[in-house]
Amino acid sequence: MGSPERLAEIRLLTERNNIKVPVYDTTTVEDVCLEIAKTLGIGPICRHLFSLRVRDTKIWLFPSYKLSEMRSDCVFDYRLRFKVPKLSRLKQIDLEAFNYYYHQVRKDILDNQVPDISYEKHKGELLGLGVTDMYRVMIEQGLSVDQIESDYKKYIPKSLLKHHFLFIKPKIHTSLSKIKIKKEQDGWFVKEEYLNLFDKIAPNYLSEKYNAQMDDGGSIKLVSIHVNPFAKEQSGINYLFDEKDEWQYLCSIEELCYISVRNDGTVEICRKNGIPSYFRFTSTLVMYSFVSLLDGYYRFSCKWIFNLCKDVFSPSLKTLQNLKCHGPVGGQFSYSKLEEKRNNKPGTFIIRESETLYDIYYLDVCTQNSAKPKTFKIEKVKGAGYFFSFDQKTYPTMVALVNAYRHSDGEVTLLECIPPSEFDKTQLLVCASDLKVDKSGNLPVDSLDTIKSSSPIIINIKNLQVFKGVKKESQSSLMYHYRSILKLQNGGKVEASMKVLKPEFRDSYLSELLELAGSWACLQSNSIVKLFGITLRGPVSMVSEYLPYGPFDAYLRDKKILMKDVDLVEAGTYIASALWHLEECGIVHGNIRCRKLLVSVHNENTCLIKLCDPGLHKYSNEDVHWIPPECYYDFKLAKTIPSADVWAFGTTLWEIFSFGATPDMGNDKDNYIRGKRLGLPIGCPIDIYRLILECWDADIDRRKKPQAIMRDINQILYQVFNSRRVHSYATAFPKAFKNDDQDSMTESNTSLWSDATAETFLVTDIPTDNLIPLSDLSSSCTIDNPKIENLLFKGLGEAYSTQIMSPNISAFLAQFQSSLSSSLDSDTYIQSIFEIDKNCNVVLQGRIGQGFYGEVYKGILERADHEPQLVAVKKLKANALSTTRHDLEREISIMESLKHKNIVEIIGAIHEPDISLVMEYVQYGSLQTYLKINKETLKPESLLKFASDVASGMVYLGKKNIVHRDLAARNILVASENHVKISDFGLAQVVEQNSYYILKTNRELPIKWYAPESLRDGRFSHYSDVWSYGVTLYEMFSLGEDPTLPCCSDDVNQSQLLTALEGGARLPCPPTCPQLVYVKVISPCWKLDSKERPTFTMIFDKIQKIRL
Repeated sequence: MGSPERLAEIRLLTERNNIKVPVYDTTTVEDVCLEIAKTLGIGPICRHLFSLRVRDTKIWLFPSYKLSEMRSDCVFDYRLRFKVPKLSRLKQIDLEAFNYYYHQVRKDILDNQVPDISYEKHKGELLGLGVTDMYRVMIEQGLSVDQIESDYKKYIPKSLLKHHFLFIKPKIHTSLSKIKIKKEQDGWFVKEEYLNLFDKIAPNYLSEKYNAQMDDGGSIKLVSIHVNPFAKEQSGINYLFDEKDEWQYLCSIEELCYISVRNDGTVEICRKNGIPSYFRFTSTLVMYSFVSLLDGYYRFSCKWIFNLCKDVFSPSLKTLQNLKCHGPVGGQFSYSKLEEKRNNKPGTFIIRESETLYDIYYLDVCTQNSAKPKTFKIEKVKGAGYFFSFDQKTYPTMVALVNAYRHSDGEVTLLECIPPSEFDKTQLLVCASDLKVDKSGNLPVDSLDTIKSSSPIIINIKNLQVFKGVKKESQSSLMYHYRSILKLQNGGKVEASMKVLKPEFRDSYLSELLELAGSWACLQSNSIVKLFGITLRGPVSMVSEYLPYGPFDAYLRDKKILMKDVDLVEAGTYIASALWHLEECGIVHGNIRCRKLLVSVHNENTCLIKLCDPGLHKYSNEDVHWIPPECYYDFKLAKTIPSADVWAFGTTLWEIFSFGATPDMGNDKDNYIRGKRLGLPIGCPIDIYRLILECWDADIDRRKKPQAIMRDINQILYQVFNSRRVHSYATAFPKAFKNDDQDSMTESNTSLWSDATAETFLVTDIPTDNLIPLSDLSSSCTIDNPKIENLLFKGLGEAYSTQIMSPNISAFLAQFQSSLSSSLDSDTYIQSIFEIDKNCNVVLQGRIGQGFYGEVYKGILERADHEPQLVAVKKLKANALSTTRHDLEREISIMESLKHKNIVEIIGAIHEPDISLVMEYVQYGSLQTYLKINKETLKPESLLKFASDVASGMVYLGKKNIVHRDLAARNILVASENHVKISDFGLAQVVEQNSYYILKTNRELPIKWYAPESLRDGRFSHYSDVWSYGVTLYEMFSLGEDPTLPCCSDDVNQSQLLTALEGGARLPCPPTCPQLVYVKVISPCWKLDSKERPTFTMIFDKIQKIRL
C-alpha cells in the first residue's frame, strides 16, 4: 500500500485521547470508522451508526468519501449519527456503542451543544443530570461524596456554572448526601437513567437541519430542511420557507424511493407518492451530508442492503453483495430463513458476518443427516484468505471455499446459497420504529378514505358506451379491446379502454381474467395504466385508462425522427418506476415488452410512458429474448419469478433504444445460455447499456433489483440529461396536494387519470351517433356465480417470492413449480386472522418451525387498548392424527394452569376453525438451535444458568404433579442470554402424588431422551423427567451434539438402546463440560434405579452451589 499521504486527527468523545489515523489515497470514511469501532470495542451491528463530522461544522462525511480529498488541517469528530429510537435496544445490542453515546450526550451537554436545551428553561434538569453523572462516577470508581464534590466543575454544564457559580456546590452536596448507593444500581443503570432524562428534555437530539434553495411559485427562495425520523408529529423530512412560520411536510423516511444528485449541489428526492422534490445546497459537501443522512436512516430502518443514492454508497455493503453474504443478522434469523425459504433442504446455505467479532463469518448449512442447519466458522486472515474451521484449510477467496464443497459427498455440501434480500427484516434495522396502531384497533377515518380512493369499482354497464367498429384483437387472440366512454355520476365522461374475452373463451379463461383484474386493482402509480373497474354483467370486462397514442414500439418506429435521447431515457425511468411498484405490491407482470408500453404524453418537455397489464398471455419461442435462461425449462415460470421481470425490462429498454426494433440473434436460447447478449443499440448511451447488461446477468442473485434500476436510470436522467425540468428545483408539493381541476367518481372518490394526462382523457363533448350500448356486445354473458367475488380478488399468491437465489437451476425450478398450486386456504398465501375473543385477534405471519404433525408461526396479537404483541402460534397440519389433536387440547389445558418465569406463558387458545395454541414469543428460539449458533462464544457459566433455569421450572412442575415426558434442548426456549423457559407440553401428563403415567398409545417417541423404565414398560414419572434432564444437560454442555451413545448408531432402535443402557452404557462427559458438573449433576440423573436419582430440588441446589 506504500506510506500514507498524511495522518488525520480524530477526536473521540470518551475519556480516551484523540487518535491519528494514516490516510492513503484510497482510505474511505468507512475504513476509518471501522478501525475506530474495533479500537473502542463497538460491534459489527452498531458500527454503522457512527460517522465522521468535520470539527466545528455541521458537515458529515459519507461512507465512501475518500479522506485524502479533505484539507490536511481538518480535524474530525467520531460521533453516533443515527439515533436508535429505544435506548434499551441500543444497550441490549451493543454496550460499548451505548457507552459511547452516553459520553457523546454528556459532552454535548457540558459544552452547551444541544439546541433543545436552554439554560432558563432547563436549569433544574441540567443540575439533575450533573448530579446523576457524579453519582455514576461514585459507583464506578468507589468515590465518597467529598471526593466527587471536589471535582464538581467537571460534571456541571458551563452555562449553569456561569450563572449560579456560588449556589451550585451546596445544592450538589445536598443532593448527593440524600443518595444511597444500592447494589442493583450499577454504572450502566445510572447511564440509562441519565439518557432517559436527557431524552425528555431534548427529544430532537441528533435531528439535523440544512439550508437550501427551492422554487416557490416561480421564484427561488431560501428554505430550511429539518430531518427527524422520530418526531412525534410529521416524522421524517419537513421544510420551511424563510419568510413563513409554518413547516411543510415532505415525507417520512419509509416513503423515500431514491435520491439523485448533481455536481452543482442540486438534489432530486423521489418519494413513493408525489412528484420529485428538488433542493439546491451551497456546496457538494453539504449536499452529500444531507443525502447520506437520508440514506443511512433508510438503510437502518427499511432496507439494510440498499443505498438510496448511487453516488453515496457503502463500500462494505458492496463487498457483502459480491460475496452473497448477509450482514451480522444472527444465527436465529439465518436458521429461520433456511427453514422458511427452502425447508432446510440439504445443500442450501447462508453466509453471514459475526454479530460480535470482526473478520469472522459463519456458514449455516443444511445437511443430509440433521433436521436443523449446522454452523461452521470462517475467519478472514489478513493477506492469506479465508480459514474454514470444518476442514482446517485456508482458501484464497470465499468463492474458492464454496466451490470446494459444491460436489462434496461428505457432511458439508454447498449447492445453493441464499443471499441477502431487500425484504429481510433483521436486527440490523436498528433505527426502525415500533409498529404503531390506533389504540382502538380500528383504522382512522382518513385511512378508510384512502382505501376507498385507491380501489377500482364495479361498473354498471349502463354507464358504458362502446365506439362502433373500434375493436382490436389482443396479441394472444383471446380478447377484444374496445374504445369506450365511461359516464360518471357527476355527469362527466371519460374515455376508456375495455377488454373483453372472446365468446369462445369466456368459460375457459374467466377465472384468469378475474385474477388479472384482482392483481391489477392493487396498483396505483402514474407509470402504470390505471384500472378504473370491472363489469360483472354483459359481458365481464376490465375497464382501464385509454391512451390514444397507442403502443410505444409502434410509436418509436413511426416517430423516430422526433425522439431525442432524453425522451428514451425518461421513458425508461417510467418503466423502471412501474417495475419497482409491481415488486412492492408483490406482483409479477410476466409480459413486460415495448408493445405493452402505452404513450401517455410526448412533447418537448416530457415523454410519459405507462405499462399496461400483461393480458392473458401465451408464451412462444418468439418470447425468448424477454425470458431469462432459468425459465427456459418452462416459460410459464416467467409469470411467477420477479427476477424474470427484470430480465424482460432489460430487453424492453434495449427495444426502446433500438426505436422499436425486434431483437434478432439466431439460435437464441443457446446464445443466451452461453452468455451472449444483444449488442449495443446504435446511439445508446453506454451507461444505459451497462444498466441493460446488469438486468441480463445470468446469476439471478446479482441481477439488478427494481429499486436499484429506478435509482440508477433516474441518476442518468438527472445527472447526464439535466432532468429536463423547467425548474431544476421545482416546488415540493405537500403530501395532501390535490389538483382541483380533476374530476372524480362520486362513490369512491377515485381519480381517473394522473396529473400529467388529465387533459388527454377528459371527454367533454363526444358525438353519440357512433357509440353503442355495452349490452349490445353480449346479452347472454351475465355472471351469476356466487364465487365471483372470490375469483375477483384472488391474487398471485405464493407464486411471488421476494427471494430468487439459486445458481442451482433444477433446485430453483422445483421451488417455483411447487408454489404454483397455492390457494386462498394456504397460510403462506395471505395473512390469516384468528379470533381469540371479541377483543383479541391474532394475525399469522411467517412459519418459524415445524414437526411432522404441527407447525409454529410467528403472529401479532392485537388487543383493544394494548400495543401489538409478538406471539407464537402452534397449530396442527391437515394430516395430523386424532391423537395429536388430543395432545394439543391437553397441552392447552395443562399450560393454562402454569405461571412461572422458567415456563413459556400461554396467552390463549383458538378453537375455530382449528384448535391452536397462542403463546408468548421467545426471541432466540430453541436452545438446540441457540447452542449450535453460539457455540463459539458460550461459556460454562452461561450453560449453568440455563441448567438452573430448567431445574427451577421442573421443580415447579413437580409441585403441580405434571410429568413433562419430552424434556430436551429442542423444547427449551431462550428468552435472553441468561434466561431460558421450558416449552412444548404436548406429551405432558398430570399424575397423582408419587405416581407415574403408563403409555397407552403407540406413537413416535424421542427415545434417546427416555429412561430405561420408559423404554421397557412405558412408565413415566418425575424420575424419568430427571433422566431426560440429564440428557438435556449433555446437549447443553456438548453445545448441541446429538445424544447418541458411543456404542450405538444414530438410528438406534428402542430395543437396542434399552439393552445398552441396562448394560451400563452412558453418554460421556462432553469436552467442554467441567468434570464437576458431569460428576455431581449430570451423571446422577442416569442411575438405573429411578429411586436413586436426585429430585429436581436437589439438582437445583447443587447447581447453585457450583455457580457460587
